[in-house]
Amino acid sequence: MLERLARLDTRGQPVLSVYVDLDPTRFPTPDTRASELGALLALARREGGEEEVERIRAWLEADGTIVRGARGLAIFSSARADLFETVRLPSPVEPLVIMDTVPWLEPLAAIVTPGDWGVAVVSRRGARLFRGGPRGLSEFAVIEDELHRRHAQGGWSQARFSRGIEEQVAAHVRGVATRLLRAHQRRPFERLVIVCSSELRPVVRRSLHPELLNRLAGTVDADLEHASAAEVLQAVGPLLEQAEREHEHALVVTLDDALGTGGPAAAGLDEVLSTLEHRRVDTLLVLEQASIRAGRCPVCGRLSTASEGRCPLEGATLEEVDAVVHALESAAAQSAQVVVIRHEVDWLRRHGEIAALLRW
Repeated sequence: MLERLARLDTRGQPVLSVYVDLDPTRFPTPDTRASELGALLALARREGGEEEVERIRAWLEADGTIVRGARGLAIFSSARADLFETVRLPSPVEPLVIMDTVPWLEPLAAIVTPGDWGVAVVSRRGARLFRGGPRGLSEFAVIEDELHRRHAQGGWSQARFSRGIEEQVAAHVRGVATRLLRAHQRRPFERLVIVCSSELRPVVRRSLHPELLNRLAGTVDADLEHASAAEVLQAVGPLLEQAEREHEHALVVTLDDALGTGGPAAAGLDEVLSTLEHRRVDTLLVLEQASIRAGRCPVCGRLSTASEGRCPLEGATLEEVDAVVHALESAAAQSAQVVVIRHEVDWLRRHGEIAALLRW
């Protein structure tokens, strides 16, 4: 589904992407859902205009059962490109309205793909953006910008033409960087890799926001413009994994030192929960979450299969599982960073399977 939506032919026309949260715990009645939809459509009117909103409204009013059973909706509309796509979502989604020349699919990628690695495959006139992790990447945007082709005329006109081309390339790369930042601000990337030619590398680095530069694991010089998501992961995976391994090790060294000297650190479920109650946690470390049985893991909430492995808390009591869920939710509410540990597993297990670096 994502791949098909990412390759919809918009002919460069604006596309309105609307995400509707229908979480029954937040919007339990028809009136509350109607209020949510009304607020989003008002925002969509400002972003996309009356025509796009009327198309969405007509679709919603055509069948009163459309929103029943869904926990979220994704709607993509472009009257100029004769495009209208909808997706009923199995889980809640952050309300969002975005106007762009591509359908904005990043929230869908975050739902269907575990992990928060970011990957951008960037060429002079195109780009492919991915989110995911070691188990797979999902493509959430395919960008194609029309640039004038080079020609063989010489003289000053050729020089000016070449400068114009390079300015268009730089503008294209800035647009890619803006979309990456939008995705990162909605849900931060743990690590980011850019795949591009050595010629484009300095242009890309200049265009990236400092927040993205801080997450940049490196660049890969490879031709992956038409590669599958699996091939992209194969090319960038070792670089991302090494950066992840080094980051985990640095955190563990810092925690070891702080725990040994009575510094700002906590380890073990009870101690971590206590520091969360006092809003002291800066970075929360938890073991990698995977499925304990076919279905949705009660710890991480992801849909998975038994073949993916087991949750580190298999065998834990329901109270312990609930406590870890509470810790993760509390960390998110406090804007604390959550680091899922995949490499320093033995260290974390020796320290109660959960630890935290504290603000004070």
